[in-house]
Amino acid sequence: MPPTPRMAWLDALRAVAVLLVLYAHASRYVLTDVRAVTAEWLHAGPAGVMLFFLVSGYIIPASLERHGNLRRFWIGRAGRLLPLYAVVTVAVVLLGFYRPADPATAAVAHATMVPFLLGEPLATPVFWTLAFEMVFYLLVTALFAVRLQRADAVMAVLLTICAVLTAPLAPNAVRTPYAALVLVAGLALVLSGRRWAVTAGGLTLGGLALTLVIAGGQPAHAWDGLLVVAVMFAGTTIYRADTGQTGWWTVAVVAPVVAAGLLANWFAELVSLDALTPRYMARSVITLLVFAGAFAVGMLTRRWRTPSWLATLGVISYSVYLTHYLLLLVMRPLLVHDALVIAYGGTVLIVSWVTHRYVELPGQRWARRMSDVWDEPGRVQQTHAPVRG
Repeated sequence: MPPTPRMAWLDALRAVAVLLVLYAHASRYVLTDVRAVTAEWLHAGPAGVMLFFLVSGYIIPASLERHGNLRRFWIGRAGRLLPLYAVVTVAVVLLGFYRPADPATAAVAHATMVPFLLGEPLATPVFWTLAFEMVFYLLVTALFAVRLQRADAVMAVLLTICAVLTAPLAPNAVRTPYAALVLVAGLALVLSGRRWAVTAGGLTLGGLALTLVIAGGQPAHAWDGLLVVAVMFAGTTIYRADTGQTGWWTVAVVAPVVAAGLLANWFAELVSLDALTPRYMARSVITLLVFAGAFAVGMLTRRWRTPSWLATLGVISYSVYLTHYLLLLVMRPLLVHDALVIAYGGTVLIVSWVTHRYVELPGQRWARRMSDVWDEPGRVQQTHAPVRG
């Protein structure tokens, strides 16, 4: 499905993001000499996922407010994310790459899409980003439900301040059954469409989201878990300024605060590892500049004609992101020479096109049909805020 001109620049940014992640993972087995040099100066994986988060922050609240409907939003998210997520999870299990000690708990945790924030081993490592996406969706829902959806700049600053003051977080304190029950109850209230229930459900989901990101998770993101969400709200702040809802002064305040918080905590993590060296400090700064700079360049050049291959790669980027690591595990025994990175990359693109065509798109069509059937009772507020491309 070719991207529309309005969205092409965002699709191009998704393509850049997924290429960074793909390089970060594949270069563990091929192009290792190149990685030995670049890894000293750039965290390609974190740069890629942070760029993804910025794009999500920009576009997700816009999508919700355009419809003014929490039901349509959640049905759309389910149709967009769940089908391929389920297919990849089943494939990982069937291929023997994932054998949880407690299958029932693992299944429930993965059904919530936040297993990373429940201390459960992940079916595939790339699922960790989806957990933070879910946290963002829950917080956006909470703000929308209580009519504070334009508090994104405040949220970004508050989350950044809390991140700096509380790091490192103490993870693994949330249990799967309780979190799953709260999530189901909160969503049921929100989707009921009744004003009091929507408000109660939004507050429930918002509380769950903050609990998950503060007390859940794993040590890998004890230093920057809250900052991941702050980055997404910074993306929303950019969207509001870009559409004239607020002044660009909000971005001038929020962006430096979030950037300073990221660097402060990344440096603090280096101190904890006894690795606060000029080179690693420079790597943190470069990583920040790469993903923030890529987003800025994307915005500044969006009126230009986006290369079709780049925009198309962005369209299938979700498939690329979820399938590339599984394919890496499958093809790992074959990756004995750098030239084979071409074969691996080609396989990823072919499989991703197939999964996008036959898994993602049917899920999206299902979501549109369900939204049309189950629309009006979920409408709680209409905000006309078109996304400009």
